[in-house]
Amino acid sequence: MSQKENNPKIHTIEQATKDFLIKVKTRIKESTFSRYSFLCERHIIPYFSSINLSNLTDESINGFIYYKLNNGGLNGCQLSPKTVNDIVCLLLQIVKNYCKLEISVEKPTYKQRDINIFTETEYNKLQTFLSIGIDNKKLGVIVAMLTGVRIGELCALKWENVNLKTSVINISKTIQRIKTTDNTEPAKTKIIIDTPKSSASIRTISLPSILVRKLECFRSNDNTYLLTNTTDYIEPRIYQRHFKSYLTSCDITDNNFHTIRHTFATMAISNEMDIKTLSVLLGHTDVSFTMKR
Repeated sequence: MSQKENNPKIHTIEQATKDFLIKVKTRIKESTFSRYSFLCERHIIPYFSSINLSNLTDESINGFIYYKLNNGGLNGCQLSPKTVNDIVCLLLQIVKNYCKLEISVEKPTYKQRDINIFTETEYNKLQTFLSIGIDNKKLGVIVAMLTGVRIGELCALKWENVNLKTSVINISKTIQRIKTTDNTEPAKTKIIIDTPKSSASIRTISLPSILVRKLECFRSNDNTYLLTNTTDYIEPRIYQRHFKSYLTSCDITDNNFHTIRHTFATMAISNEMDIKTLSVLLGHTDVSFTMKR
């Protein structure tokens, strides 16, 4: 490995990491930058400290992988192969900007988590429960059941994004809580409202007539949020609690909100929707991801 001539002042992995974060900060989404910062500050910088770029080898990275897999979590616990894989990919992305890499390491492999879906009985029980004493929060779950939108997208949905004349909703924003990267901020996390995770996630979804009729009963001012009918949003983790309370009331096995999305996709396939159309509806970047899931 040799150092690139256009970075003569960068000698250590710590210097490269900090310089990389400065350079990418304005080029990537704030949520991505928050994730990069966390992985660098929690894992990469403490382990490699002031080690020179020229000393980075297959053996040193393999040692890093082994350590993180076995002792990299909180209080020395194991770290998941998926997280270690993410860290190693970021490390290699950083150092390749400052060195001519000739490194070949075997990144940790990991199995995709099993996908849960609601059974037909559970789905029907939930539908029945939501239709009784329906309010905006229950309405939101119905929207997710009939469109497959993500919880962050639903929390960011305003009435201006709902066109009842053409029977569509426009997904262009998402709400999420991220770790703060500014040390001057008192809180460790903050809420951001930003564009969805990819350009494919900015999409228009057609609404079934039954949902249009329900939405008409709650239609409010354009600048208010669908889930609250006020200018105040509800953040995903709070809305998740509401959803779990609905499952408890229905005596349905505990699941997270994303199970609705998986169930929507499964039902769409079983009703012979073509995979390309489903991929677009879900806001996936490519069809292969939809097929894999």
